[in-house]
Amino acid sequence: MKTQAQTVAASPPGELWLLAIGVSRYAQPELRLRFAAADARAIAAALERQAGGSLYRTVHTRVLLDEEVTREAIIESMTQFLGSARPNDVAVLFLAGHGVQDRSTGSYYFLPAPATTTNYASAGLRMTDLDEMLRVVRRSARAVLVMLDTCHAGALRAASPHLEALDDPAARLNTGEGFFLLAASKPGEESEERADLQQGAFTYAILQGLAGAADIDGNREITVTELFGYVTRTVASLTNGRQHPYSKVEGSDFTFAAVRLGSAALPTPARTGAGSSPDPFASQAASNSVAVLTFQNLRSDPQHDWVGVALRTAFNTELSKVKALQVYAPELIDRALAQRSGDLLGVARQLGIERLVTGSFSIVGNEIRIDAHIVYSRSGLQEGSDSVQGSLDDFFTLQRQLVFSLLRRMHIAVPAETGSGSEKSNLDALRLLLESEGELEPRPSPARPATPTAPRRLPRKSSLWQQPWRVFGLAAPAWAEETPAPPLHEALAVLEQYRRALSAKDLEAFARLYVDFPADRRATLARYLDNAADLQVEIEDVWAERQGEELVVSFLRRDKFVDRQTGKPVTLEVRLTRRLVFTPRGWLIAGKP
Repeated sequence: MKTQAQTVAASPPGELWLLAIGVSRYAQPELRLRFAAADARAIAAALERQAGGSLYRTVHTRVLLDEEVTREAIIESMTQFLGSARPNDVAVLFLAGHGVQDRSTGSYYFLPAPATTTNYASAGLRMTDLDEMLRVVRRSARAVLVMLDTCHAGALRAASPHLEALDDPAARLNTGEGFFLLAASKPGEESEERADLQQGAFTYAILQGLAGAADIDGNREITVTELFGYVTRTVASLTNGRQHPYSKVEGSDFTFAAVRLGSAALPTPARTGAGSSPDPFASQAASNSVAVLTFQNLRSDPQHDWVGVALRTAFNTELSKVKALQVYAPELIDRALAQRSGDLLGVARQLGIERLVTGSFSIVGNEIRIDAHIVYSRSGLQEGSDSVQGSLDDFFTLQRQLVFSLLRRMHIAVPAETGSGSEKSNLDALRLLLESEGELEPRPSPARPATPTAPRRLPRKSSLWQQPWRVFGLAAPAWAEETPAPPLHEALAVLEQYRRALSAKDLEAFARLYVDFPADRRATLARYLDNAADLQVEIEDVWAERQGEELVVSFLRRDKFVDRQTGKPVTLEVRLTRRLVFTPRGWLIAGKP
């Protein structure tokens, strides 16, 4: 992502257009806020310093405060002022005040200064109108960045029982590619105003980030995701976990601001309030730790249920390639959920999992829609979401696109290697591979002992349970002295035999590597191998752990072949986890942990 940002920054400087709106003094006294207007002024002052630098020739600002903020003034400023942005320009909207929802109609509004709890329908600005105006601006500008601080539920509760704070502004704004939104708090949370800062916590974090604190890599440039990530972390820290900003990113990251000489981050205030004690889960959740759940089929067509497991496997495989992430085993989640009667958030907190990826899909004809959501385990609130839709022929491309979107929402750099765009998905081949590996039940399924259907994934640096794993590099032995097991290279030898047997399509040799290889899986593997012309199998990214007398090995398997039915090249990747046990025949694969 940094590469993308540098590429954008290298283009001829454009112009920055900022519309900053803040309403503290409402016509209805009960609605008044303390620092919304001051926040808008401060944001404008900070971004004006970007003028004449490497990114922007000019910074145009328009600030509307208190009584100046009417529905008509917002519409005119959006269409005439922000609408002046050109293809190489960036348009920014900062909006601080009340965002409300009418419980009876479900309609959403931003409240300008004259709006009250009785005239909001006529004096307020519908979020649908704001969305449409942002779409128009986006069509002319290179990018649109929106910062919303509209969740002040306390004042609303006192003013009106039939209105509630706007719960999810990101869901109301869907401008498309090149749209970046940062909201001050998640649904159900209060956006805090701080007397010790004379600002809102959200604005304070933005200003601190623009002053240089968000420049994580020290290159004196701040990308959108660097800023969003810094604000999210800082506000949560300032409010002791009571407020969590969240973002919506549509498009490639880019350099938004430069750290000017003489800039200095603001001093960090002490956390205050009744919640000043540490977050009880803060020490448990590993940074950038994630677990993926099986995707749910939204249609009543059981023949496609297996796709939910395939998506879980695919997401785990892609996420495991990201070095900044710790990806937890699906087996861990499934077993713990069974033990805790389906208490998903309790399981995530117990195991120290920071984020959960959940999702759903639906298939109609040859079209698939996939929705994915990031859930923050501490609060149970949704941190971000996205969806993709397209042909089943593009299954892998679609799921990879969705994975990359989620990574951006987690403020994690997207891997540079994104795979070959010339290779098509083959769902039939993927299903056969998963069935032959025991990740799915083979078709038809003869009577045999039931096996779990969830894919298995080892965390990189985390236990399958609660104690940290000792993860060994497989280049050197690392066994305890009393263990009668051979060195780790024996495990690599088993994987090499596994790879060679598949590449040679030697079913007998492959079956001999297993303690038990059922006939139905053998038949499924035969069908898979028959369809895979010029098969090449690669094994990489191997991790191992000793558990008692057994060895658990996790590895990435990559199959490259030409599909006999279509004549097209196919690449399939799956991350697998297997138990190795010592038998009279030597070390063999005994299935999944």
